[in-house]
Amino acid sequence: MSFFFSSAVRSWLGACLILAAVVLAPGAAQAQEKRAFPEQDAGRIREASTVFAKAVVARDMKTLVSQYADDGMLYPPGETMVKGHAAIEACLTALPPMKDFSLRVLSIEGQGDLAYVQGTYTIVIAPRGGGETVQDSGYFLEVRRRQPDGRWLIAVQMLTPH
Repeated sequence: MSFFFSSAVRSWLGACLILAAVVLAPGAAQAQEKRAFPEQDAGRIREASTVFAKAVVARDMKTLVSQYADDGMLYPPGETMVKGHAAIEACLTALPPMKDFSLRVLSIEGQGDLAYVQGTYTIVIAPRGGGETVQDSGYFLEVRRRQPDGRWLIAVQMLTPH
């Protein structure tokens, strides 16, 4: 298409493109800079993960369900997705008793009112009716939303075995 323009017009267009790149590049670089997730918020999320793990072992369904947003979704290992407090509570209640459950948060990233949390989990299940315990481990990924009161509730949580 450049054959439609005279060499003077092509030079002028080229100069404009170079000028635009010089002027806009610093702003684009700043927009793409990775902003650190506030440590205060990361601390709240880590605390919530600790509360969650303790509630799993204690089978404290009220505390567990309160960790999810009203429209929260849970993808338990090897199961189908459940959504909402009632469905999440039913799913968690159906799990066998846990002798131990721990979450290890590896990273927390986010911006504004959204954060994602990546980590690992370890679980020790006490089979109903006795027998030897079963240990499992895997990865988890959560999307959390900050609430007006500052809590970071789980919007989506997925756990997958190794």
